[in-house]
Amino acid sequence: MPSRPLPVIVAAILLVLLSLFDFPWPYELLFPGAEEPPAFILYSGYVVGIAGLVVAIGLWMLKPWSLWATIVVCVLNFLFGLPGLLFAPGAALKAVIAVTEIVAVLVIVLVMQPSSRRALAAAERPSRVR
Repeated sequence: MPSRPLPVIVAAILLVLLSLFDFPWPYELLFPGAEEPPAFILYSGYVVGIAGLVVAIGLWMLKPWSLWATIVVCVLNFLFGLPGLLFAPGAALKAVIAVTEIVAVLVIVLVMQPSSRRALAAAERPSRVR
């Protein structure tokens, strides 16, 4: 098994944190009494959050499919966060959403590093040693 480079480790950890913020619980804890988002946002958050956790596990295990799945999950996180960045009530909530947007972009940058791509490509090739 190839060694796990530092960008992959950081990307997997950040993806777990980003995926946990897709669920409504962190916002309910941070902003009690805030207006609840529409049902579509809640349900899409659950789907993207669960997918993100699965992809983070695949990234941690250096599965080849996790590279593009990470990019898709982070792009979806970014796109779902844009309306909140523009229309969320309160500066504190907008700041938290802005941080999640930055983390989504940072995870994409980390998995696109040459060392990350090499590690994920090496995991795809079977070992010749028996």
